[in-house]
Amino acid sequence: MLVHYRRAVLDAVRHGFKPGRPFQNPEALLRVAVAVVAATVVGYLTNEPMPAIGAWFSGMGSLVPRRRNRVAISAASTLMLCVAGPLLGVWLHATPWLLYVLAFVGTFLGGLLLTIGVGPGMRVVIMMIMMVAFADISPDVTTGLSEVKWLAVGGAIGFLCHLLPPYGPRFAAQREAVAALYDALAADARAYARGETPDQPWPLPLLTARQTLDAVPQRSRAAAAPLFALLGEAHRLVPHLRALESTADGDPAAREARHTAAADILSGIATAVRSGKPVTDAPEHLPEPRPGEPLEATLRALGDLLDEARRIASLPVSRDAGASWQHAELTGPHALSGFLTRGLRVLRAEFRTDSPALRHALRLAVAATLAEAVGRATGDWGGLGVSSHAVWAFLTAAVVLVPTFGHTVGRAVSRSSGAVVGGLLGWALVMLPDDRLLHAVLVVVLIFGYLVLRSVGQAPVIICITAVVAYIGGSGASAWSRTVDTLIGAAIAVAVQFLWPTWHTDRLPRLLGEWTRREARHLEAVVRVWADPADADRDALAGLRHEARLARRRYQEAATEAASEPVHHRARWSGSRLAALSRATRELTKSTALLAAHLPEPDRAPIPETADHAEILRERLTRLATRAETGGAPGVVPEVQPLELLALDPAAKPDRELFARVADAMAELERAIEDRRPEHGRHRLDPATGAA
Repeated sequence: MLVHYRRAVLDAVRHGFKPGRPFQNPEALLRVAVAVVAATVVGYLTNEPMPAIGAWFSGMGSLVPRRRNRVAISAASTLMLCVAGPLLGVWLHATPWLLYVLAFVGTFLGGLLLTIGVGPGMRVVIMMIMMVAFADISPDVTTGLSEVKWLAVGGAIGFLCHLLPPYGPRFAAQREAVAALYDALAADARAYARGETPDQPWPLPLLTARQTLDAVPQRSRAAAAPLFALLGEAHRLVPHLRALESTADGDPAAREARHTAAADILSGIATAVRSGKPVTDAPEHLPEPRPGEPLEATLRALGDLLDEARRIASLPVSRDAGASWQHAELTGPHALSGFLTRGLRVLRAEFRTDSPALRHALRLAVAATLAEAVGRATGDWGGLGVSSHAVWAFLTAAVVLVPTFGHTVGRAVSRSSGAVVGGLLGWALVMLPDDRLLHAVLVVVLIFGYLVLRSVGQAPVIICITAVVAYIGGSGASAWSRTVDTLIGAAIAVAVQFLWPTWHTDRLPRLLGEWTRREARHLEAVVRVWADPADADRDALAGLRHEARLARRRYQEAATEAASEPVHHRARWSGSRLAALSRATRELTKSTALLAAHLPEPDRAPIPETADHAEILRERLTRLATRAETGGAPGVVPEVQPLELLALDPAAKPDRELFARVADAMAELERAIEDRRPEHGRHRLDPATGAA
């Protein structure tokens, strides 16, 4: 077992030092840079360092991923990080027990809010960090309030700088999510053109776009109607686009031309959505399929859907967009619950004993509060640290501890190494001559370094932050205490992760069973349409499809994270078996989607036998789900005979082909679940394969 842990830790450390691309989101970073320079000038003139820190933290809160207007988010971040959090800290300076209680509750809430979005959760956690910081550093209420005043001045400067151009089109976050969705569709089409199988982590792009559009306020949804309509078109495009993967026969040149044209149209739609301008550099139409070509009707429907999506992408997003909107998706967006209502519903659903989100929120609260207590104690035990700087232990534990083992260990090692290097750099800067202008310039340079490198990785970010803190502190003790507190916080975060883990490896059987059951209900509802095309409840299909997508996303995420865990030795399935399961779930999802995309018209004659067929499919998948969860022997279920059901209908040949695909996909899933042949060596799952 120690060998598994050693390998997992080494992999996590390597991942923690893997560099990202610097200077991402340059427009937002430049606004923060302007704010920091302006606040530093104010601080230089008033001999106060806090304005620069306030502008920095105001910008830090606004740089967290957001789904709403940047001005509103900037205002909320400034109030939370530069006013509310610090004021709470100043008033709690003399009551440590109450500080611990609020720090625990606040970090717990922040950890739980991560389930509805990274932005809300991170802002609450950073607010708690500012509260603890001012509770630690404020010698008394009067001095603390004076510091908060200057911090708020810097925050106000930061907020004003976020009003600077460029402004971009309205609903920027929603546009980016929808554009990313169409980019993902285009990437699939290009993979088909190369004769490859796409490795997109479906259904993540669809769900991300939906969640981002959910954040649009109800009063603004009419203006955003084209974006909602594009999401609806994407839902319909996915199963038809997957038909491209099934057209391997025929003229290779014609096939490649069709796939490439589809990819170019989808990329053009993505560009138009981002820019707010009509589609230009893309083919007008998809090439027409030849008569008798496999899936001819599907390919024609795909061309029609691409034309409609292209038309919608060229429409303006304005306050009057919904007034004359005739698209079928218009009623859907307005029927969706608002962001607050949906968020509360999601949070309530997490209050259960087996919720990973609830467990992580509790872990986060325990680790951060414990780190603050230990950080204060080390400052009093023989001068090992500076008790007023215990917030850095709190901050490190709160930021390092994430839901997954690999990322926690990687962040802990990279932040600790960055703190050591940053402490040495800060100590060297303290040795420089005591000149106010030089001091201001160096602080700005270090903050600029943070802004440029914040997307590169934890180590370079912490080097800049530690150096700033040590230099502002003006002594070697500041550099030493910052480094020690970071090491303490990182050690506590890793210890809590080890002692109270959430092993995704152990969750895989249950999540696979959950997805299989939801897909069974979805597939049953789809097949029942053939039994009674006129009276079938077609509206319920969208909800069942969405539930199945959510369940598949949870399984995919767990399968990917299981790759970095040290408990492969006790997994039910080996790495290659998990890869086979991922391929099988993808095939069944694709087959069901193709079947749903070719539902019979309401006036078509019913085929009552398909009702029994639907029950067989559901029962077979339900028992397969039980098999996946428990590992028990499967029960006896009638065989699926899709070809016999439609054999009497000469016009049903395409339908028989689709039903046959479903049967083949179910058989592949059964083989993947039943195959438990042992493998020697390390059981690993390739994340890319697991997320297929």
